[in-house]
Amino acid sequence: MSNQQIYEIHLYIPKRPQLSRSMLEWLFEYGQSTDQPEKFWPVYRIKPKVLARYMMRLDPELRPVQGPGGDVELHYPNTTMGIVLYIHDRGIILFFPYMAYSVYSRVVIGILYTYIRYLYDVAGFWSFDPQLDVISYADDYQSIEETAILMEQVIPKQLQG
Repeated sequence: MSNQQIYEIHLYIPKRPQLSRSMLEWLFEYGQSTDQPEKFWPVYRIKPKVLARYMMRLDPELRPVQGPGGDVELHYPNTTMGIVLYIHDRGIILFFPYMAYSVYSRVVIGILYTYIRYLYDVAGFWSFDPQLDVISYADDYQSIEETAILMEQVIPKQLQG
């Protein structure tokens, strides 16, 4: 049994003051649809290439890769970290490996929370962790520790199931 799982955190800019469960439910039901009028979307449309440039100013070591359509992937330069920022027209998905009970995971989480905090501060992105079912605005470093502890409680059970 592997002790590694690909983890993801979704980031969106809500049209209302905060991201809510009903917004996420709508996104997961209709988010792949191309025929929904803009007024129904609970999150703002973004320009992936513009946002990728901002992220590369924050971290010039990120490596851009063209994704499907107009999407952009930004790969963290240390490939063993496995960090990918997938930027699409409604938000970002942060992909990274989670290894239970590992200091390495806390380093990866620290890097990602730096990105999350930056995105909240400059554009109002909120995050959703579907594995832990947690909605959050910009988390601080205390939250990193709390997230790591919660991951260590939840993820090993998911890996066994």
